[in-house]
Amino acid sequence: MANTERLLAAATRAGLAEGRTVPLEQIAAEAGVGIGTLYRRYPNREALLEALAVRAYRLILAEAEDALEHGTTGHDAISRFLHQTFEHRDQLVLPLHGAPMTAGTESAELRGRMRQTMTAIVARGHEDGTVRADVHAGTVVRFGAMLAQPMSNVPDWPAAAAEQRAVFLRGIAADPTP
Repeated sequence: MANTERLLAAATRAGLAEGRTVPLEQIAAEAGVGIGTLYRRYPNREALLEALAVRAYRLILAEAEDALEHGTTGHDAISRFLHQTFEHRDQLVLPLHGAPMTAGTESAELRGRMRQTMTAIVARGHEDGTVRADVHAGTVVRFGAMLAQPMSNVPDWPAAAAEQRAVFLRGIAADPTP
């Protein structure tokens, strides 16, 4: 189990630095294990990418479920979700940075649950009048994915992302009734 976690952590770091095509030998070396250990757990790149996607979807699904449970309004739940997932951005190489969208996998099942949870959050916002009617779950997820990918030419990405998040949240808020 420790080797598995080290491999996934190394793959996450390498994926953030070099993308999906980072050599598997490099991931094994960064994890401090031999290439055979990597291949015993993940027989090919697709299996490793699936494991990374599952790990990330579990994390963001937990954050979405927490936001749905603890958000006082739909808008508040969206705000919570964006704040919480931003804090985990370095662990979200996949799916936010280009996970394969395979069907019939654990990541596909988690992706479906994520879509349902985000749809419920946005629907709450529509029902309680805090989120504009033209906003949907994909709007929020795509914005969160953009925040998770820092711009290399921006010196203080967390501050810039907080500013962008505030603008986004104002933009999706329903207009107050006159």
